[in-house]
Amino acid sequence: MPHPQDKTNSSALTRPRCDQLPLQPHHPKGSAWGLRGADDERGTLNLLTEDVAHTAGSEVSQGRAVNLSHWDGLRHYPYSDSKLFYNGVTQDDISGCKANTKIGVKNIAIEPIVTRGILLDWYSYAQREGLACSPFTNQAIPLSHLLQIAHEAGVTFRQGDVLLIRSGWTAAYQQLSDDEKEQLGGRDDRASCGVEATEESIQWHWEQGFAAVASDTVTYEAWPSPKSWGVSMHECWDLEELSRTCQALGRWTFMLTSQPLHVPGGVASPANAMAIF
Repeated sequence: MPHPQDKTNSSALTRPRCDQLPLQPHHPKGSAWGLRGADDERGTLNLLTEDVAHTAGSEVSQGRAVNLSHWDGLRHYPYSDSKLFYNGVTQDDISGCKANTKIGVKNIAIEPIVTRGILLDWYSYAQREGLACSPFTNQAIPLSHLLQIAHEAGVTFRQGDVLLIRSGWTAAYQQLSDDEKEQLGGRDDRASCGVEATEESIQWHWEQGFAAVASDTVTYEAWPSPKSWGVSMHECWDLEELSRTCQALGRWTFMLTSQPLHVPGGVASPANAMAIF
């Protein structure tokens, strides 16, 4: 079992700018492989320091908790061009005859997530502004919309946050019949709405220092997507009750905890995640 890094000092390492990535010319575009060493298995989750967890505790004042959904590990999806996973892990490492447990979801279980979460409720914003919502197409949510929502909510970002985006995908999916749900899953392109995958958007996500991002869609970014992202990304979070709670309380930040299952070599896990107010 790998030894956890010193979480009190892990934020002391200077992060390069997005335009300084990758760190080595033969690494995939936009990747930060090697930033925490060749053997690192946590990626941007290294930003979850003890200071981040301690500060997140200040979000709790109501004693109210909201359940969320599942968590993907770094084995979930490779870079599309090289077919390599984080820090150069190969498909053979995952499913070959000499498979190992590198970058498995156990690395989240070993050091559970305790941080501040932020909900940017794009779906409510779109309804309020009379914008079209096409969740089962590759409709892109512009970065400018997210910045406007954050401004209206009075939210400022800080390193180690987990950003949640409500797109309305889950709300629309819950309205489908069983036959419609089956047909949706059988499409060749699996198109889905999501955050725009522009260079500007990807750079913005990196520069904010998010430990992870998640949404209520089957992909975080509008899909199909031609881009690779340098942040831990998660999908299919149930953000409906969270949206109602945030609206009722008039606040969009909360303490977020997650204790995934300790599955060596696991690709994903139930998140066992909560937003606590």
